[in-house]
Amino acid sequence: MEAGLAIPLILLGVSHIVRPQMWVDFFAELAVRGNPGVLWRTFSLELWPAVLIVSFHQVWTWPGVIITVYGHLLMVKVAISVIFPTVGLMSLRQAEARGRQAFIPAGLALIAIGGLCAWRVFDAGLT
Repeated sequence: MEAGLAIPLILLGVSHIVRPQMWVDFFAELAVRGNPGVLWRTFSLELWPAVLIVSFHQVWTWPGVIITVYGHLLMVKVAISVIFPTVGLMSLRQAEARGRQAFIPAGLALIAIGGLCAWRVFDAGLT
């Protein structure tokens, strides 16, 4: 499961850092779409890793717990976005208001979680 998350999370993180304006534009376009934009973002970017982690990664010891907590928090975000789409829409609009620099910390976090996934896959192969 961690192997399936490592590369996509790292790629998303790098793109957040290297091309933050692309993400600002993307989220702004989704915000214009309203509720359909919230659903598109939620189902295409957030639901799949949340489901994978919550379903298959219940590791409650260090450092794997970081991935588990990330998955559960992401699932909470998914639930809020689909139950209260106005909250998800506020999140999309905030991306444009905060600008490019808001995507760099998010990119670093995605790279860190993806890197942890990769490290755990590599470490499991050595033991």
